[in-house]
Amino acid sequence: MKYSLIASDFDGTIYDGKQVSPAVKRAIAAYREAGGRFVIATGRVYPSIRQLIPTIGADDYCLACHGAALYRVDSGEAILRFPLPHEVAWKTFRYFEERNIVFHAYSDKEFFVREENPLTKAYSEYCRVEPTFVHEPLSKALPDSFCPNKIMGIVAEDKLDGCIEELQSILGNEADVTKSSAFFLEVTSPRAGKGNGVLALAEYLGIPREKTVAVGDHMNDLSMIRAAALGAAVGNAVDALKKEADIVLPPITEDGVAVLIDKILKDEL
Repeated sequence: MKYSLIASDFDGTIYDGKQVSPAVKRAIAAYREAGGRFVIATGRVYPSIRQLIPTIGADDYCLACHGAALYRVDSGEAILRFPLPHEVAWKTFRYFEERNIVFHAYSDKEFFVREENPLTKAYSEYCRVEPTFVHEPLSKALPDSFCPNKIMGIVAEDKLDGCIEELQSILGNEADVTKSSAFFLEVTSPRAGKGNGVLALAEYLGIPREKTVAVGDHMNDLSMIRAAALGAAVGNAVDALKKEADIVLPPITEDGVAVLIDKILKDEL
């Protein structure tokens, strides 16, 4: 078997909003039985993904918060963290606050938001994690020692690309600004990102880069499909990601990741 580590995005890649299909679960089990490591790389905060990983049979490691932290799933131990520096985080806070954009700041175990709002409510219900409300601007409420793993803004679809360009120009090389959906803007340290996370994970596990695979569906997966030896996109991925991928799989509705694993197990890749 040529590839011994698969890093997979979760939402939109193997999880359709309701379940991971039985076919994908069977494929993950077969891959791990053959000696492979199947690890989730997600933008979600750790407590959100921790409760789901055992149900799909993935490995006991996960990359969370867009690759800003690597965890042991069973214990919650943060093996590696790449947080945003305080100064960069506060620049980002002020950018969102001045524009009245709803945003969240993520630590290892929770995420902070100013106050209750419909956007955060919908997000927390989907991710099954309760927010921590601080009832004043985050730039005033959070301590100077706070260095978030990531910051996520919830932006109208028609304004998202403009906000990404504007905020990246403000932060420069101090942060990476990307999107993980049609309305989620993600800010992380340049040392984070799923690509750096996958390479750090492979090194931690003693797996050479040439034995790594990454698969995803959106632009926050771009760095890892570029970093891995084989970069894959599911068929429902955004076009820009599919153009960068080495292989385009069937969509999530047709169990694209199961097809990928089957090809790896049969030495067809």
